[in-house]
Amino acid sequence: MGVSFDHKLSPHWGYGIDVEHRRSLAASPQEIFLFLLAGNLRFTENNSFTFGARFEPAAHGNLSTLRFFTDLNTKLPIGDGPFTFESRLRYQQDRPPGERGSLRRVSIRPQIGLTTKLKDGIALVTELEGRFRFDNRNEWSRFRYTAGLEFAVTDRLKMEVFYRFENRVNIAPARSTTILGLYANYVLPDSTSGG
Repeated sequence: MGVSFDHKLSPHWGYGIDVEHRRSLAASPQEIFLFLLAGNLRFTENNSFTFGARFEPAAHGNLSTLRFFTDLNTKLPIGDGPFTFESRLRYQQDRPPGERGSLRRVSIRPQIGLTTKLKDGIALVTELEGRFRFDNRNEWSRFRYTAGLEFAVTDRLKMEVFYRFENRVNIAPARSTTILGLYANYVLPDSTSGG
């Protein structure tokens, strides 16, 4: 479950703040919190570049983790129909704050998706994402399959409910996780128009 706030500063620049809470559905549930700050540069009509950081506080015996990432994003309507193709190519590094490199995890995460407008204010979102680690593993480590519904509550507020199946590969034993999520996105008043 999470909430995000987006703010457009100019026709090309913006930023976002996300707070997310994750809780497992196991017999002994574990909880984590995630805090993210990112900037975004739109450089063409259909392409943008995102850069940011995410902090995960220590929990359940795990160290705190700081992630730095950059994304290349594409959003391309398909003809005049209800479909929009979306892609994201992310480069990220994860490490405990202050750690010098031995615990660093470096990954690229290609993602493709299709958004289908069902009717005004409602869309079906489907995504496929892979994660390739090229630190000490040099192999695919994770795949995610996501399907969700996005609802426009107001002009500024959107809600998304989604189902995600995550498969961690090239480890013994392989692990699979089912995730149910609820996300709210609020767009702050546009600085370029004063509201």
